[in-house]
Amino acid sequence: MDIETISLVQSKIKKILLRLKDHAIYGVDTMDKLQYVRGQIRSLEDLQQDLKDLLKQTEYEDDEVHGDTETD
Repeated sequence: MDIETISLVQSKIKKILLRLKDHAIYGVDTMDKLQYVRGQIRSLEDLQQDLKDLLKQTEYEDDEVHGDTETD
């Protein structure tokens, strides 16, 4: 997966998280629904962290492959 795709997915996740958090605050009327929304939020936050880790790993691997070369 390329960096642009990951960035687009992260942006979409951020928007969904904001919507879910608003729903949890203003739209949930039972404890079961609240627990369900909290589970969704937790899952998306875990996915978001996995994507961040993937980006860091990809950058690290790119540095190893290409090295820190400079042209004069």
